[in-house]
Amino acid sequence: MLSQVKKNIFSQLWENYKTHLVEIDIIQNYFQRHFQEDLVLDHFAIIDLPGPNTGMDTLSCLFSYLGYIVRGQAYLIEKQNNFRWLSEEVGPETLAIDAPPQIVVADFRREALAPQVLTIVDHYASFTQALDIEQLKFWHHRILQQDKLAADELSAFILKYLQSRDWPLPTLKEYEIVKNHNELLAWVLIMGRQINHFAWGMHLSKGFTQLKSYNQFLSSTLKISLSNKGGMIKGSINKGIEQSSTQPATKFIKLVDGVIDLPDRFIEFVWRYPTKKGENKLWHDYFTGFVADNANRVVESLYLE
Repeated sequence: MLSQVKKNIFSQLWENYKTHLVEIDIIQNYFQRHFQEDLVLDHFAIIDLPGPNTGMDTLSCLFSYLGYIVRGQAYLIEKQNNFRWLSEEVGPETLAIDAPPQIVVADFRREALAPQVLTIVDHYASFTQALDIEQLKFWHHRILQQDKLAADELSAFILKYLQSRDWPLPTLKEYEIVKNHNELLAWVLIMGRQINHFAWGMHLSKGFTQLKSYNQFLSSTLKISLSNKGGMIKGSINKGIEQSSTQPATKFIKLVDGVIDLPDRFIEFVWRYPTKKGENKLWHDYFTGFVADNANRVVESLYLE
């Protein structure tokens, strides 16, 4: 039953996310029509404010009740951004196309933030209440006993938590102070802990043999704009992974005393390289980690031009 809970949660997160990106249906429809395939989700990412009841540790704890464990972590110095990636225990015979998506969770290193910024962040992070660990443990235990009510309650709780902002919107001055110090942090302050991107594993598609040709197809055939921050493609075969992403639309956000422009969510495209020669079909046949230098540029899709 836990696997069904995960499937339902991820499906609803995906459906909510895709309403903000018209490109998703365009790409999916093309692949279904021309290649008769559905693209495989590689991972999705969530960034939270740092705080006693918020942040990377809180998100990791929450996903642990879905069977996810920490696989690795890194730090983006320029952005004062901690991140780690989580996955299920993937069996040695699991096909790459059948593996569940990894989850990237992140926050910001408080001690690296300017004092004025930290004061603002601490104020808004303080609105979040601590997770009820005993309740989470109870739901998890009952789900293992095939309790459908507990499954529904855990699903509803996680979906609400991951699609919300517990704190009120900041003032225009507060937003500008944070943005001038850290544009990524300013985005999270406004948008909350909702998914900023999903990523498709393009290396698992029958349609293309390299990320470069796929990017060219997006630009020339589907007329989809890609982010060129840090170069169109981040990474290389030597790093085991290449990544590119769409250029998000800009939306208007009304604050209490003004209006700001803010990039919306984006789609990422991942190309993972095999770690050995020969036929590669299993999840463990590929590089499964993440590279800080790549992530540092991919996440800049959330920056204004």
